[in-house]
Amino acid sequence: MDIASILIVCAIVVLCALPFIIGAFRGLDRRADDFEGSNPEISQALRDARKNIDRGKGYYDPRL
Repeated sequence: MDIASILIVCAIVVLCALPFIIGAFRGLDRRADDFEGSNPEISQALRDARKNIDRGKGYYDPRL
């Protein structure tokens, strides 16, 4: 395989993985919406965690 083929395969893999990567980070927003009615404190904590992640503070594990 030449370099162009390798780059094309890498680009396809990245494009296929992109929705999963974005979905993992949107998970906190969805969970916060789910907890809005039943437990507002957890909802607010999830929204605060999302803000910290956006600012580059803290650690986020997408498996949670």
